[in-house]
Order: sequence, then structure tokens, then C-alpha cells
Amino acid sequence: MEKMIDFRIIVKHLKQYFWILMLASIIGIGGTTFWLMQIAVPKYQASADIFVKPQKIENEGFRLDSNTNNRLISTYSGILKSHTTIDQVKEKLKLKEDFKTITTNLSIKNENESQIISISYQANSPEQAVKVVNTTVQIMQLEVSKLFENSTVKLLSGATVEDATIPISPNIKISLALGLFIGLVAGIIVITIMILTNNTIREDEDIEEITNIPIIGEVEKW
Repeated sequence: MEKMIDFRIIVKHLKQYFWILMLASIIGIGGTTFWLMQIAVPKYQASADIFVKPQKIENEGFRLDSNTNNRLISTYSGILKSHTTIDQVKEKLKLKEDFKTITTNLSIKNENESQIISISYQANSPEQAVKVVNTTVQIMQLEVSKLFENSTVKLLSGATVEDATIPISPNIKISLALGLFIGLVAGIIVITIMILTNNTIREDEDIEEITNIPIIGEVEKW
């Protein structure tokens, strides 16, 4: 007959090695805190909103349908991330990042099929993110006016340092929770190894745990 799990033994081991779980948790949180403060590079995001008028519109109640909207986003995203635009931004701001890095950190999105488009950029400092976004919008306005007749791009709200001061990554709460989880898992692994490799008999309960035979009496050491 298989030996049944005795929860009293599990509780006993948990109480016995509880300090290991606490220590592992503290080390996990401490290590995560050190990583957040000393190693991790925070990322900041700045955004600007623009109003896009793709053509001369007589009807003020005009609304983009989904297909037109998708083409519009695709077109302006292509202009935004083109070498023509990015190279001018790099030259004007003296950026050291390469073309691929800049385009990866640059994003454009549109919500609710409107003519308002949001342009965002992620950088290691809020000041840098703001400069790149605002400069990109300025250059994009010039390029659109050259490429499309009767098309205009108007700035609704430019990027500001005040709105970009909170880093978007790393997420402090998630990072600390992950550090705690890793610490607990590491502690449980250590406790399991200690229990499986410890064959020392110190108390009556240790004999009963190994043999499942009740203790009748004890012989004192002479």
C-alpha cells in the first residue's frame, strides 16, 4: 500500500525551513531592486497628435471608412518611417542611432477611424523622445505638402517633457512581483533538495516518517 501524504510532515518542514523562503524572497526582491536602479535602462515615450486632411473636403461631416483609413495609416506610416524623413531627423538632431533603431522606436496609430493620428517615440530620456517626435512631425508636414496636393497635416498637440517623465519600462510593480516569485521558487527548490538529501535522524518523528512504524519506547544513552 502506498504511503499516504502526511500534511503534518509538510507543515513541519515548512515551519522548519520557513527562514529559507523568507531569505530567498528578500534576495529576489533585493536583486530585482538592484537591477531596476543600477542596470535596467528606463524607456520614456513622448507622443504628438496630428490632424490629417487627405484631400479637399467639401462635406464637413466627412468620415473615413475602414478601407480608406487603413490606406491612410499605411501611407503616412510609410512617409514617417522613410529614409527621407528619418535621415532629416537624424541630421537635424545629430542622432547617433541607426535608421533601423529609430524606426523601431517610432510608431503611428489611429483610433476610431478618425483623421487624428498619434505619433510616438521611445527613448532613454524624456527630452530626447520629445525632440524626436516634434521634429519628425515638422519634417513630415513638409514632406506631405510636397507629395500630395491639397493634403495637409496640422499639429493638434505637440509632445512635452511633462507628459513623458514617467518611464514606460521597466514596469516596477511587475518586476518586483517577478523577483518575489523567482525568490520563492528558488527557496522551494532549495528546501526540496535539503529534505530529499537529509537522512539524519534526530527525533522520533523522523523514524516514523521513514519507516511508518510507531515508536514503542526509547533506550537512553549510557
